[in-house]
Amino acid sequence: MNLTLSPAAKTATIAITLAALGTLLLQTAVDVSSGQKLGASLWIQARFFTNLMILAVALIFALTWRRGAWPGASLPAALTVWIVLVGVIYHALLAADHDPEGWDVLVNIFQHTAIPLAVLGTWALLAPKAGLGWRDAVIWLGCPIGYAAYAILRGLLDGAFPYFFLNPVKSGWLGVGLYVIGIGVLFLVTGLLLVALARVLARR
Repeated sequence: MNLTLSPAAKTATIAITLAALGTLLLQTAVDVSSGQKLGASLWIQARFFTNLMILAVALIFALTWRRGAWPGASLPAALTVWIVLVGVIYHALLAADHDPEGWDVLVNIFQHTAIPLAVLGTWALLAPKAGLGWRDAVIWLGCPIGYAAYAILRGLLDGAFPYFFLNPVKSGWLGVGLYVIGIGVLFLVTGLLLVALARVLARR
């Protein structure tokens, strides 16, 4: 399996890296300009799966570009599942109650639409796919399940939950459990679909 980045992949990975970093910096600038301390802004951002996945995109794509090679087939595919579902879950569950203003509109577009689509397109057209198996989709669940545990524990400690479906005060523990199971199934099914698509594309 050739992991060396093509010229197109080099361009895509650095462009997505800059877009992801720019999005995080703009979000921080908006927070600080509204009166938040820098440390408080970063701490709050670290509560959200969206921001953590945007950071993961920036770091993994930056390292990929720097090395000039993909880190195997599994990690880019996993990152694609995670960031695409950031957009899907936002538009399905959260967008109706979210009304960004000013620069937050641009941040929102990049976080939940532009970057997920760019990562998906880059994976589909440029990333390695040979060797992906069904087991990979199960392994990829570690990220969202680990995040859910982190977010709930953090919320119990400081009283601030990032999403209503992880808030036992609003949704109850049964509701939170059902949401976590449902989202876990969504991540698993999406991962399995991506593996199936990878197998089709790898044969071409």
